[in-house]
Amino acid sequence: MKLRMGAHPSNLTLTAITHHAPLRQSLLDAGLEVECEWYPEGAMMQALATSGQVNVIGTGTTRAVVAQASGLNIAYIGASRPRRAWSAILVPQDSDIQTAADLRGRKIGLIEGSFQTYFLLAALDRVGLGYDDVAHTNKKPGESQAALRAGELDAWVAMDPYLSAAMSAPGLRKVMECDGVIANRSVFWVLDDVVAAGQHVVQAIYDALAATDEWIDADHARAGALFAEVIGNGLSAAEWAKGIASREWGVMLPDEQLIAEQQAEADMLFKHGMLPRKITVSEAVLPYQIATRAKAA
Repeated sequence: MKLRMGAHPSNLTLTAITHHAPLRQSLLDAGLEVECEWYPEGAMMQALATSGQVNVIGTGTTRAVVAQASGLNIAYIGASRPRRAWSAILVPQDSDIQTAADLRGRKIGLIEGSFQTYFLLAALDRVGLGYDDVAHTNKKPGESQAALRAGELDAWVAMDPYLSAAMSAPGLRKVMECDGVIANRSVFWVLDDVVAAGQHVVQAIYDALAATDEWIDADHARAGALFAEVIGNGLSAAEWAKGIASREWGVMLPDEQLIAEQQAEADMLFKHGMLPRKITVSEAVLPYQIATRAKAA
């Protein structure tokens, strides 16, 4: 079985697997052929999965929902823990924006199609607004921060480690964090060829993902140095390490709570015309059980 992993800067687990060969050894030991491809943006993952160029994918929650709604046969195999303080909407310190309602008509930078889209939409929906009630614009994190500080944006949907780095300098403040708005997870999903290969293959993938998160969490400085080298985006190794330390690591099995969260997201995206059809997220559950990996000593 050939695993074709699509890694990108927004998924640190797959970034680490791709750029640190020992993290792939357990997959090779399981008799799997592993091909890791590095792509500049998570936005590419759906098209790559549709074309069959990747079959093991890690994204924010939104891309998995959109992939299923677009007709891809996917199955969730794992998820990060909720990252409740990992993202926030930032504005200039002297901005008159105080609540989500004040965002109407404002220009907001974010990574379109990522979990940031859902975060912004969920915040707007609470105050009776829709996604197109704001002037959303797709920008990379560094570009958004620079544009916000230059007065070219009114707000920025930021995520760590860029969020921590931005807040360490004066001039910006948080309007709201994602805590209490969305769970904010990474999700890991595979295509039907991987599911058909059997429980032992999916278990091996899950175990490798879980072990990689343990490796990242075991030494923040080491992981920060890796991400500064291969991702960079204007952050030093120390800034990456600080962001890593602020997050609770660990890959969990997909459970009823995750499926309920994904269904709520799918329903909201459909309500606002951002999905082509209604979906039942439980159709993306594995047809067999996999087990939690025992954490290494």
